[in-house]
Amino acid sequence: MVHKKRAALAALLAAALAALLLFTGCSAAVYADLRPGWQTNSDYDAEFTERMTYSLSYESLYESDDTGWRVTLDEANSSYTTTAEALRMWQAPDGETHYSVYHIRSVLTVSATYSFVYSDGSQEEIVSFGGDEADSLVTDVYFHSLAAPTDNEKQHSLEPIYSKNVVRSHTPAGFSSDLVSWYNYTSEIAYNSDGTSAKLSFTDGWGELSDEERKVSDHVAKISLTNAAEMGGEYKGLRDSNSAFDNAQFYFLARGLSYTNTDDDAQSSTAVTMLSETAGAQSASIACKDRANINCSFLFSSTNHTTGTTTVSRLNTDIYAAEVSLSLTGSQTASGAARTVYIAQEAGYFNVPLRMEVPFTYSAGTITYSLKSFSHAE
Repeated sequence: MVHKKRAALAALLAAALAALLLFTGCSAAVYADLRPGWQTNSDYDAEFTERMTYSLSYESLYESDDTGWRVTLDEANSSYTTTAEALRMWQAPDGETHYSVYHIRSVLTVSATYSFVYSDGSQEEIVSFGGDEADSLVTDVYFHSLAAPTDNEKQHSLEPIYSKNVVRSHTPAGFSSDLVSWYNYTSEIAYNSDGTSAKLSFTDGWGELSDEERKVSDHVAKISLTNAAEMGGEYKGLRDSNSAFDNAQFYFLARGLSYTNTDDDAQSSTAVTMLSETAGAQSASIACKDRANINCSFLFSSTNHTTGTTTVSRLNTDIYAAEVSLSLTGSQTASGAARTVYIAQEAGYFNVPLRMEVPFTYSAGTITYSLKSFSHAE
């Protein structure tokens, strides 16, 4: 029953927020071969920090007379920012202290208007949100580095320790429905010491609401997770078959994989196990589809702590990148239409994700994240 409830929630979450919601699973015992592509040094660097900001744009895949959802994205008030830092020591909520840890915080803000086109061709604005009521996903994830920080610990491989998602989401309730569910909740995933098991919990942000308070309009309703305690779950054996990661690690993880240099080998792929708050444990295929130049325009800042130098430049140039397709291979596919990330492959760009293309709910369109600024220090 718990998994059915979680699958239903996954089906309702907006794809704009699902951009970072990943997936897990199992296959033959194959583990990802990871390298620290996000930095120059091959060893763990406690001085490592990064910040990336992205602009958002939306392209509809519907024909003008198709029945279904239309999205008008307020690009000026929508953004995605992610920061990463190395921590010499971090104490988890359970009180355990971890060493040589990475922390990533991601903030996605979406301001938009949702309209619905009916079968007779008429169109109605259903909901518009922004400002204090913009959709948002704030994610924090902590995980081990690739190092063995002490003589008493084994070699690490980005095993997750803890993640937290704070979600506010206006989500279409169905493909042919003109109703919108408005969610406000927090999820947490706590992993054991070697990332082989995890406990998932939810907290409802709306609290107790009357039916009158729940109804925002004829088309929009606040959805309370009255069964939040039941929606949690425990997962075991996450690393029995594949490397296991938290959903929020995905774009960082993808920077640590090696992509083929020839077109003939471009279809090679990596299977991993990752845990998502909405889809549970699923398999994901990370496949390099192509390698080519893509045009980029962003502000680039790089700091070398050893020399004390910082270089800043405004780039508008072609950068050689790996086109990597991310797709679910597990049974729960509600939030997992294939998406694409372009990862820089030229020296000096630290394998940064240059662009991400993410399907919107019910394949109504595609949201594109384009890198606007990138600061790196080590």
